[in-house]
Amino acid sequence: MRGSRMDSAGRELGMVRELVAVARLGGRVYWRDRVTLGVSVALSLLLGIGMPVLMARLGVPGVAELHVGLLAMLMTLTAFGQGATVLAARRDQLLLKRMRATGLTDAAVLGGEVVNVAAQSLLISCAIAAALSLLGAVPPPANPALFALVMAAGALAQAVLGAAYTPAISRAEVASVMTMPFFLLTGVGAGGFGPLRQALPAWAGQVLDWVPGVVVGRALAVAYAGGPVSGYILPAVQLALWTAAGLAAVRLWFRWDPRR
Repeated sequence: MRGSRMDSAGRELGMVRELVAVARLGGRVYWRDRVTLGVSVALSLLLGIGMPVLMARLGVPGVAELHVGLLAMLMTLTAFGQGATVLAARRDQLLLKRMRATGLTDAAVLGGEVVNVAAQSLLISCAIAAALSLLGAVPPPANPALFALVMAAGALAQAVLGAAYTPAISRAEVASVMTMPFFLLTGVGAGGFGPLRQALPAWAGQVLDWVPGVVVGRALAVAYAGGPVSGYILPAVQLALWTAAGLAAVRLWFRWDPRR
């Protein structure tokens, strides 16, 4: 019995090491990819920092709300969109199959890619939040640690959903177009485009409240304002349901081979 437990613990530790190795490799590739640096990193930093700073200097009210909405919208780009794009590209280039052929487990290959994308999204989001606080465009979050924790959970959930969405993408070249609707819906629902949501009927707002990026935005808004614990309950349940659905979808429909 004891030997069996030790063997099981050894296998789990080995899988974690493989996952971390894949994530580290993905991180090195991420920061060497010019397209990624231009679209995912530069665009996020310019929009996430530049827009609130401009609005603050113009004296436009609601800059803090805009900041939180932009974060949610940009996390959809850097976690969900980037996750789907990266895995679609790895699939089409047969890199995922080659990684499996080395003896890596499926969980380590996909988990490593998801963790890498989520970590990069979290890093970009933290850089945006820190820069805006240092520049005085918005006040710092009421609880920075909790705000960062919500960002981490949101980035990880969005990255999982990006992996789950990959089977719907026929070719890596169309991944950006295929993920753009979620980016736009999050911008409207979370406030990244300003108070546009207020012009929509009530039923449309209720539908938008279930968009994953909007769920993350609501949780970020509660954490930013230092709201009560009760404010996290519904977003946490929704995010857990979306994450579970994403994991189930990956298990059932993820494709390791490109379409022929």
